[in-house]
Amino acid sequence: MSKQKHITGYDIREPDSATITVGSATDTVDIAIQLLDYAGNALKTKAAIRCYYTTDADGDTVEAVGAASVVATDGIVIEDLTTFTATLISEDDGTVGITIDGDGTATDYLCLIFPDGHVQISDAFTFTS
Repeated sequence: MSKQKHITGYDIREPDSATITVGSATDTVDIAIQLLDYAGNALKTKAAIRCYYTTDADGDTVEAVGAASVVATDGIVIEDLTTFTATLISEDDGTVGITIDGDGTATDYLCLIFPDGHVQISDAFTFTS
């Protein structure tokens, strides 16, 4: 199957950015992700991106999440053997929903790594218990 290319050369099925909506954190936090294409449109296909967790607003450190529990509420989460990184697989509409177990009262961020290598960082979430 050949890749579909936009006239500019961008793969129209490849995520380029995301809208990340962070819910209220208590002992868990729900995060909704809508993957976007190069033009900022909602992706209309299943896609995979890597992610990691950090306590640094610039994404310059890697942090383990609580009890190693990240649950997909939309799409698929493939956790690595550590609690530091995962691969997220979206639904056919480019959405991923996850619930992350807390790690005390630390302030954390979810960092998405896109196919071209750039990183997008979520708003902060602080667990309260």
